[in-house]
Order: sequence, then C-alpha cells, then structure tokens
Amino acid sequence: MSDQSTVYDCIVVGYGGVGSASLMAAAQKGWSVLGIDRFGPAHDRGSSHGQTRIIRRAYFEHPNYVPLANRAFEMWGELNKRHRTSLDKKELLTQTGLLQMGREDSDVIQGVVSSAKTHGLTIEHFTPDEIRQRLPLFKIPDHFVGVFEPNAGFLRVELCVAAMIQQAVKNGAELKSNHCVQSWDVDQQGLVTVETNRGVYRARRLVIAAGGWSAPLLGNLDLGLQLLHKQQQWFQLDRVDQKLESQFPCFLLEEDNGDCFYGFPEIDYLGMKVCEHSGGVPVSSPADIDRGLDETQLMRTRQFMREYCNYGKSRLVHHSACVYTMSPDGHFFIDRYPGFSNVVFAAGLSGHGFKFAPVLGSYLVDLLEGNQASEFDFLKIGDRAKPSN
Repeated sequence: MSDQSTVYDCIVVGYGGVGSASLMAAAQKGWSVLGIDRFGPAHDRGSSHGQTRIIRRAYFEHPNYVPLANRAFEMWGELNKRHRTSLDKKELLTQTGLLQMGREDSDVIQGVVSSAKTHGLTIEHFTPDEIRQRLPLFKIPDHFVGVFEPNAGFLRVELCVAAMIQQAVKNGAELKSNHCVQSWDVDQQGLVTVETNRGVYRARRLVIAAGGWSAPLLGNLDLGLQLLHKQQQWFQLDRVDQKLESQFPCFLLEEDNGDCFYGFPEIDYLGMKVCEHSGGVPVSSPADIDRGLDETQLMRTRQFMREYCNYGKSRLVHHSACVYTMSPDGHFFIDRYPGFSNVVFAAGLSGHGFKFAPVLGSYLVDLLEGNQASEFDFLKIGDRAKPSN
C-alpha cells in the first residue's frame, strides 16, 4: 500500500528506455524519485527490448537529430564506464558501423547524405560492386548505392535499461513494479497525485514516459498516436560472414517501393536479427498484441532475405513482439504538459527513439527545472497537436 504522507520530488511513470533515463537523471540530481511501471525493469511488453537497437549519427529522418545523437553517444559512453565494473560485463554500445543501402534518390540515402553534409559527419560511399565484394552476404541491385557510417553500431537494449535503473537505484530512486497508473492530477498548490491499482502516490513533479501505454495518460491531448505491432526475428544462416567476429556491420535497406528492412550482425546463438522498419499491424493497445509467431511478417522478412541476401539455408530461431508508438510526422513529442509546468512527457518515439534515451531523460528533468534547449524545439507540441475539447 502507498504512504500518502510521503511527497517525492518526482514521480516517473514508466521505466523503459526514456523512463529509466529520467529516473537516473532525477536521482543523480539528488531528488527523491519514485518510478512506477505496470510490469517491471527491462520487460518485454513495450518497446525497449529485443536484444539490440541501432545507434547512428547521420540521421536520415531529420538533420536536427544529429546534435542529439552526438550527445547520446557521449552519454552512453559515460554510462558504459559506470556499468562495466569488470571486463566480463558486456559493453552497452558496440561500434560495428552501419551500411545503409537503396537508390541514390531514396529517402534513406538522400537523408543520410544531407545530415552528413550539414553536420560534417564521416560517411563513406560504396558502389554495388564494392558492397558485393566486401560483404558477399548481400545481393545488391545495380541501381543501388551504399553509404557507410563507420562509427555507428548497436546498443544492447535490455542491458542499457538495466544499467540506467541500476544507476537510479544507486542514487536513491525507489521502484514500484506491477503498478498500473489509472489517473493523475495536479492540485491548486501544484502537488501531483498519481493513482494506481495498488495505491496513491504524491510528488512535486511528474514525468510521463509510458511508451505505447501513453495515450490514456495524455487523455486531453490529441497527439494522433498510432500503435503498430512489429515482429523482431532472428535467423541462423549456413554461412559465417554475418557474425560479429567477422566484422559484419549493422545494415538498413530501403527497397524501390519505400519499404525498409534492417539487421544486425550475429552476436550469439540466436543468429542474425532481421526486422522490417516499415509496415506493422495497427493495434489499439499493447495489451492487444498477439505475441505468437506472425506468419505474414515472417513471410515479408523471408522474402526480403531471399531477394537481397546470399545463403543456402536459414532457420528461424527466435521471434519477439515489439510496439512502435507512431506520431503523425514520425518525430518524437517531448514537452511540458500544457497548463502544468511541473508535468513533462515523452511520447511517439516512432520506432527510432531508444538511442536517444539518456538525452531525452536528461532533458525531461531539465524541463522540470525550467530549463529549455532550442535543439529540442522541433520536438515540442507546437502546432503538431492541440488540446481536445
């Protein structure tokens, strides 16, 4: 049961990627902070799981992400130093490089080149023949090109969440797992009350970072969020050059029709992870997802692999459901909740937000202290959403 006489400096609702980062940032400031999650640390019912996430700087979605990505690399590096207290602990960030492929005029290639030019980033250009020679796994059409970002790589997502939560708890944060937030309110004195199915909690400030579970907690904001069910898949192939020790990079490929698939080097017994970034099945709630094998999504991934990869046999070893919380324009929402200076939120990360988690969490805490930064202006609500009547 809750102790309503306790007033925390801050409550964080949800401790997936951004929530755990917010917990860490608030606790490191010396705040008394409470994290509330309907499941628990590093669970597999949201968007912050599935072994790996790509991290990159040359951002094709928008050049404005690049300064945030640069800071993210720094913050992951700082966290990794605190996390790796012994050499046998796996690193949070592995820089394998990232090869992105498609038509020269495709959104991905044009976006990467634009971001790299705007921000002076290092990328390398490859012809189809050069890709085939260096990475014989790929069957690249003659009208495709490749751009390679050598300093990109992947994050071990569950380890990252666990490391941020560990740092938060080390600095005094409390956690309430298996608590479903039912409502929140702010009284005339500015005190926040959060009601859960297992008790009521109070604080001076509130962070809402509930991922696919955000919409009911942002009830009078019409953010236009859409939930998409995605399937992550791991395959064992009858070859070895796709393994991490073979210096195989992460990759992303945009097909002629705009569909995008991405993948990671094989890092363990599960095999090579290959997923579709485009598409997805609309759902009304993460609770509605069928976590069994989605044969349609598997068929699309296998078709992609047959068309663009060289191998004789493949075997599906593992699959996992994931949720994209899409904003209408594909960019995040990170802002104060209208009318309350002590309530902030992040939502609509649209399937590409995890890499920014420590940056977003830190900024949400900064917002609660009244500090704004212009590089986040393009992610504010602005005219992108308006309070509903």
